[in-house]
Amino acid sequence: MGRSAIVVLGMHRSGTSSVTGALAMLGAAPPRTLMAPAADNPRGFWESIVVADFNDRLLAAGGSRWDDPRPFDLAALPAREDFAQEAAHLLKAEFGDQSPIVMKDPRICRLFPFWAEVLRATGQDVVVVSPLRDPVEVAASLSSRNGFSRQEGLHLWLRHVLDAEAASRGRPRVFLPWSDFLADWRGTTSSLKARLALPLDVPEGGRPHAVDDFLSRDLRHQAGGAPSDDPLAVRAWQALTHLARHGEEPAIHAELDALRADFDRKIAAGV
Repeated sequence: MGRSAIVVLGMHRSGTSSVTGALAMLGAAPPRTLMAPAADNPRGFWESIVVADFNDRLLAAGGSRWDDPRPFDLAALPAREDFAQEAAHLLKAEFGDQSPIVMKDPRICRLFPFWAEVLRATGQDVVVVSPLRDPVEVAASLSSRNGFSRQEGLHLWLRHVLDAEAASRGRPRVFLPWSDFLADWRGTTSSLKARLALPLDVPEGGRPHAVDDFLSRDLRHQAGGAPSDDPLAVRAWQALTHLARHGEEPAIHAELDALRADFDRKIAAGV
C-alpha cells in the first residue's frame, strides 16, 4: 500500500487550521517545522512555515502574492523544474516517510497543480479535504486581521475557492462545511475517513478526546452576518455547498467553470 497525503485545501480564515489540527490528533502526520501560534490563531496554524515561505517565493516568482486576486499562471512560472526539486526536498524534510501526512497552506489553493505533481512524483497518493466557510464570515475575519475591505475579502475568497475546486476536480475529495465540522467533528471526520479511505483513529460515541478541547466554541469569532452583496460570491457559495451536501455533479462543475470565467473577467477589468 502506497503512502498518502491529505491536502487541506481551503481559503485563509476558513477553518483550515482547526481541521488540520484535528486530523493530526486523529493520526495524520503534521509537518515537523510548524508555524508558531499567533494572536489571531492561538491554537496554531498546523502548517509548515518552511512550505509557506516556499509558496510565497513561488508566487513572487510568478509576479503574485498571497493576497492577489488575479489568476496565477503556473505554466509561465520560471525555473519550474528547479522549484519542483526543491519542493520534493522540503516534503522529505518536513514529513519523512510517514503516512498519511496532512499538508495545509491556504496558498496551495492557487498552487495545487504544482504540489499535486510533486506529491505524486514523491510517491504520495493525494486526497483533498476542502473546508468551506461562509464568505461573509471570511471577509469579516480578513477585515479584522488585515484591514481588508469587504470587497477585497470576497475577491480573495473567490480566487482561492474557485481555483482550488477546479484544480482538485476528479481527485478523491470531500468538501467540509466548517460549521458542520464544529458542530459534529466525530461525524464529519468519520464520514471523510470512509469516503477517502483514510487510516484515521476517530473515536466512537462520545468518548472524550483531545479534539474536544481543541475545538472550543470561541474558535468562531465572526459567526453569521448579512448575506453577501456580491452575486458571484453568492453563486459560488451555493454551488460549493451543493457539492458538499450532494456530491460531485457535472452541472455544478459547469456552473463553477462559468463563475471562474466571470470572476477572471471582473478582475481583469479592475471592477
